[in-house]
Amino acid sequence: MKISENARELLMDRFPFTEVSTQYIARFETRSGRELALEKDRTDAIYLWLQKYDQAFDGVQIKNKKYPGQAYGYKQNRNSNLNQKNTPKLKVGNKVFYLKIETLSSFKTVVDWYGGL
Repeated sequence: MKISENARELLMDRFPFTEVSTQYIARFETRSGRELALEKDRTDAIYLWLQKYDQAFDGVQIKNKKYPGQAYGYKQNRNSNLNQKNTPKLKVGNKVFYLKIETLSSFKTVVDWYGGL
């Protein structure tokens, strides 16, 4: 089983009945209405899009090819599956964070923190 599949199962347990899925991403929503989107086919690590990230957890990196270590800006292009239909709060026009998470343990820490916002 891929690490992204394990991550998706954890998200389905943590945020039940909120999944919107495409071939490439699975979007979930917290109780407070924040979105998070998991890239489903990644095998080397867990890749997650969030509306907010202001923490420094072990095994977690903010990824951005254009501006390394920074959030994606409001006008910055991103994964085409992050659009009005699938992820209206993560689409272009919003500041978002793209995280590379090395382990399921680190992923659970991020998800627990984000779910509490």
